[in-house]
Amino acid sequence: MGKGKKPENARFSALKVLERIEAGAYADIALDALLSGLGEADAGLATELVYGVLRWMGRLDCIIDSFSTIKTAKLERRVLNALRLGVYQLLFLDRVPARAAINESVNLVKPGGERKAGFVNAVLRAIDAGRGRVAYPEREKDPIRFLSVFYSHPEWLVKRWVERFGIDEAEALLMANNERPPKTVRVNTIVTSKDTLINELGGEPCAYSPSCLRVESRVDAQDRRYYIQDEASQLVPFLLRPRPGMTVLDACAAPGGKTTHMAEIMGNKGLILALDRYAGRLNTVDKAALRLGVSIIRTIEADSEKPLPFKEEYFDAILADAPCSGLGVLRRAPDMKMRRKEKDIKDLSKRQEALLGNLSKYLKKGGRLIYSTCTFEPEETDVIIKGFLDRFKGFRLEDAREGLSDTCAKLIDKDGFLRTYPHRDGLDGFFGAALIKER
Repeated sequence: MGKGKKPENARFSALKVLERIEAGAYADIALDALLSGLGEADAGLATELVYGVLRWMGRLDCIIDSFSTIKTAKLERRVLNALRLGVYQLLFLDRVPARAAINESVNLVKPGGERKAGFVNAVLRAIDAGRGRVAYPEREKDPIRFLSVFYSHPEWLVKRWVERFGIDEAEALLMANNERPPKTVRVNTIVTSKDTLINELGGEPCAYSPSCLRVESRVDAQDRRYYIQDEASQLVPFLLRPRPGMTVLDACAAPGGKTTHMAEIMGNKGLILALDRYAGRLNTVDKAALRLGVSIIRTIEADSEKPLPFKEEYFDAILADAPCSGLGVLRRAPDMKMRRKEKDIKDLSKRQEALLGNLSKYLKKGGRLIYSTCTFEPEETDVIIKGFLDRFKGFRLEDAREGLSDTCAKLIDKDGFLRTYPHRDGLDGFFGAALIKER
């Protein structure tokens, strides 16, 4: 643990983060706000506990219900989250001794009285003694319910994926979503090279993105030599094929990963106008650009679904990294499993349709419009593009192979779309389509 910190500090911080998430906060933001006061080891443990509970919450609750005299639905929230943290340590973290997992979880509720402390102690000791005696739903009788509980995904989402992929592939996807994602960074070619960064940071080149390194060492989000980003996300700017001197619109720019990547590909020469509906989110783009040494980005607060303050046919290229359900990145944002509802997909698809339609008029003839999402749901991907092409006859679909290297061929489907999946490719789930304006 960090110097001067008591062992329970990491766990108490994790408890507070879980409570903030239940109140509506996003996991990464809540963690950043609370971990700054912890030492490195404590911060690492707290992060592991928060993301572990979020990934496995459905299974953890089923385990608790199997041994508790009071069901999870009726438990006080702090008691329930203390139990979740305890069960996660008991069953998923081999490095934490059972005694420590139980005692520290009891300490979390002690301020609420001995009765609560005794209850948490009794339930966790029963779970520790009764490993393997969990009353999961019967797989044969109700496979959807079983998969939902066992892999901790909402039932509506499991049903949707089983219908689309079949039960075996759906299970592989659920399993992949609960795995810890690899640590990948994008080399900032403005200030260094891939070979230099490999020598300095370690790691190895990734399979698909020429800018990507997979690293095992600790990374610093403030290091200007790289940007922490999944490999699939790094592929999207290559579809746009930005060149030095271009005028580019990034219509949904925050937090700035793809924006700064395009600037790097452009050799920091040209102009990128980066839009977002919220000024606060644009601050993250400005900070990323400043840290990475990018000087060609200009941020503008604007809603890209509505008329924009630009002349028609002004931009050489446009990136529409659309607001989406985020169901392709659940391994990185497991709190989305408890936040997202099925109706959100339909609501978001309407926004995506409006976004593309609005942006089309600001693209020059011969220009390229890239549509991307971090989801693979049909209503937010294929359906959007096919509907757009039906309405805007002056556009055609370009095969994504045109913008990507030969090593990416397996990531391009028969229609020419970029598609990545956690269970198939070991990447975040992304979709990308390249549209050319011919007239």
